[in-house]
Amino acid sequence: MAMAFELGQQIGDYEIIRALGTGGLGQVYEVRHAISQRSEAMKILLPNQIATAELGERFRREIQLLGGLSHPHIAGLHNAFYFEGQLIMIMEMVSGETLRVRSLRMRMPVPELLLYARQILSALDYAHSRSVVHRDIKPSNIMITEDNQVKLVDFGIAISDRSAELTAPGYMVGSVNYMSPEQIAGDKATTQSDIYSVGVTLYEILTGWLPVTGSTNLEVMRSHLNDRPAAPIELNPRLPLALSNTLLKSLEKAPGDRFATAREFLSALDSIPSTGINEVFSIETTALHIPSGSSQPKSPSQVTQQKSASQIAQFPVDDVSKKLAVYIGPIASVLICKLAAKCTDLDQLYKEAATHIASEADRQKFLQSKRR
Repeated sequence: MAMAFELGQQIGDYEIIRALGTGGLGQVYEVRHAISQRSEAMKILLPNQIATAELGERFRREIQLLGGLSHPHIAGLHNAFYFEGQLIMIMEMVSGETLRVRSLRMRMPVPELLLYARQILSALDYAHSRSVVHRDIKPSNIMITEDNQVKLVDFGIAISDRSAELTAPGYMVGSVNYMSPEQIAGDKATTQSDIYSVGVTLYEILTGWLPVTGSTNLEVMRSHLNDRPAAPIELNPRLPLALSNTLLKSLEKAPGDRFATAREFLSALDSIPSTGINEVFSIETTALHIPSGSSQPKSPSQVTQQKSASQIAQFPVDDVSKKLAVYIGPIASVLICKLAAKCTDLDQLYKEAATHIASEADRQKFLQSKRR
């Protein structure tokens, strides 16, 4: 049975400062080294969790895999030891926030998100060159430091070509929203599985939608296997076409149709012309949370099949979004993009948008703003 530790407790040469939360297999604490006084992160198996042979082996594997990795965009392993029979991992302390938290907190300029994407792919290129597959790339496993550097974390289910598979054939590990089709099918994850997960992550933050649909895990899994995602530019018309196409390639169902390597994916991002994207923002992922009383959103494929991106772009999307945002907040930008995909003229767009405003008086003010 894994133990819980208390604040102020001495664990070998380390003093526990505070609990940081849970991640993957473990409970994580901030600790301070008694001699160097350096703050570090200590990870143990989750308290009150039965430490089965498989869990213990996964934890040892994470330590061993990280012990062989040294890269500026991978949170590094500093030490590992046993304390009263409990295996302890000491890691680099990463101060900052996850990509998930940042995407919910602010609208990120696309160049900033592409900077993070390059750093993620650089880390994966390095790990893949050492035959390590992460298998759980998602926004909550990507830390952004206070000086705007990516740190890839949580290698708890990572594998290498030198490690035996711990799960039975057909059993899945990973996060279903970001999992590649081959992982869902129960096949062994490869480097191209990580590429798919990076693609899902970028798609979600750039459009406000996952590239798959479904209200249950089973429906999401089927969508990964069968549904071709809408082009990102159809959901966020301000995105460069080259970026939209690059993301679609990373999300191909067959691994062989994706980028062959993380470096190839990185090169594709580097080749996207910077002209015109410096002021482009990704859509806030808070926009996925529709206000109470609003109708549930359609899937991206339903939204976009009625109108092409070039037709959507004919609407004054930014202007209408700003006017609507006065009444419903920042969700307006993604809502207008969705409505523009199914409206035939500007009058209809305003009328559809007005239905998302709670107050009748405010609805009329918004409709009247069209004439200004």
